[in-house]
Amino acid sequence: MKYFFLFIICIFLTSCSNKKLTSNYLDFKYQQDINILPALDKNQTFSLNNYKKNFFSPWHMKITHKNPEQIFWSFNFYMNTQKEFYFFNKQKIPKTWFEKQITNANAKDFLKINKKALVIKNSLLKNLPVDTPILLDPFKQGEGIPFDYAQDSVLNIASAILVSHYTLDKRFVFVNTESGWGFIPAQNIEFFSDKRAKIYENLNFITPLKDKFPIYDKDDNFIFQTRIGALYPYYSEDKNFYFGKIGSLKFKFPKSKAVKFPLEFNENNLKSQLTQLLALPYGWGGYNYERDCSLFLRDVFAPFGLYMPRNSKAQSEYFTQFNISKLSNQQKQIFLKKYAKTYLTLLYMKGHIMLYAGTINDDILALHSAWGVKTKDDGRLLIAKNAITTLDIASDKKEVDSKDLFISRLSAVSFLSLSQEEKEEISNYLQNINSH
Repeated sequence: MKYFFLFIICIFLTSCSNKKLTSNYLDFKYQQDINILPALDKNQTFSLNNYKKNFFSPWHMKITHKNPEQIFWSFNFYMNTQKEFYFFNKQKIPKTWFEKQITNANAKDFLKINKKALVIKNSLLKNLPVDTPILLDPFKQGEGIPFDYAQDSVLNIASAILVSHYTLDKRFVFVNTESGWGFIPAQNIEFFSDKRAKIYENLNFITPLKDKFPIYDKDDNFIFQTRIGALYPYYSEDKNFYFGKIGSLKFKFPKSKAVKFPLEFNENNLKSQLTQLLALPYGWGGYNYERDCSLFLRDVFAPFGLYMPRNSKAQSEYFTQFNISKLSNQQKQIFLKKYAKTYLTLLYMKGHIMLYAGTINDDILALHSAWGVKTKDDGRLLIAKNAITTLDIASDKKEVDSKDLFISRLSAVSFLSLSQEEKEEISNYLQNINSH
C-alpha cells in the first residue's frame, strides 16, 4: 500500500511538472504537415542571372571608400551601449573582454589582403572574431540562447567571398559576403586567383534536396553536411552520383539527394523543400546552423534561383511592397484573402517576416521560423521552430496583449510576382480604404 501511494504521488508530480513545462509553448491549431496546405496556384520562373549575380557579388565588389564605423558597426554597439551582455554561463561580460576582441579584429588592416576566396566548410558569420555566444539577458525568456548577438548568418560551403584581412591572432579572417561583412575561421577558406574564380563562376551547379545529409569523398571520408538553399559545383556525373570539387575538396553526391540548379518551381518541389525545413529549431542569425525568419525564406527560395537579401526588412523592400499598417485586423484579413498569392507573398512586421500559405477553414496561414509571441510580462509563449501557424495564434491566451499578435503587428505585404495591372488594382484598393 505504501508503494502504491508513492506511485500515485510520483504520477501527480510528473503531470504537474509536464503541465508547467508545456504551458510555455503555443499549441498549433493545424497539423505540422506541409501536405495540409493549399496548392501552388501556378508555376513560376525566376531570374537565374540575377541570382548568380548576387551569389558571386563579393568577387566583383568595387570598394571605392572605407567606412569603418559602418563596416565594423558592432564595435561601437558593444562598447557604447548601456546594455549588459553575458557569456553562456550567465556571467556578465566585462568591457575589457570586448576591448580585447576588438583589438584582435585588427580593423587597421582592412582590405590589406583584398583577395577572392571560397568557403570550404559550412561557417558561422560573426560580427566579432569569437566562438562564444554573446547573450543580452539569459534570465529573460525572449533573450539568452539562441539569441547570440555576435551571430549574423551562415555561410554555406562553396560560397564566394572576398577576404579583407586576418585578425591579429590569425585565427579568423574578415570577409565580405553577399549578405554583408563578418568574421569566419581562417581555416575555412581557400584563396582563388582571378582566373580560377572566373572558371568557377561558369561551372554547373547542383542544389540539395535534403537538409543535413552527409557528403563524402571518393574514399568515403566525410566532407560536409548539406544545407537546403546551398549551391555546389559539379564537373561530371554517372548513373548514381554527381562528382564535384569545392576548392581542393573532391566529393561525390548521390543523385537521389540533389538536383541540377535551378530546381523547377512547382507544387511538388516547393512542398518537398518546405518539408525538409519544417519543424527544425529556430536559430537567431543562424545560431547553431539553424535558421531565423529571413534565413528560412532565403533557403526556401534559393534552390529555385530566386535571390533574397539577408534580413527581414530588406527582403520585404526587395519586392513589390504595400503598406497595410493602417488597416484594422479585420481589414488586413480581407485584404490578404482577396489579393495575397499563396507561397508568393511575404508578410512583414518589424523584426519578422513570414510566407503566406493560403487559408484553411477561413484561417489565414503562414510559414515561418519564429521564437514565439510576446506576453504582457515581456516573456514569450514559444514556437521555437519553423512552423505553420495562423496569424492570430495566441489570441486565446489571456497573458498575450492583442497588439502583440502577428496579425496586429503585420505592417507590409510584398509580392514575389505581380503584374502591372495587379499592382494598380491593389494600390487603388488600399487608397480607397485609407481615404475613408
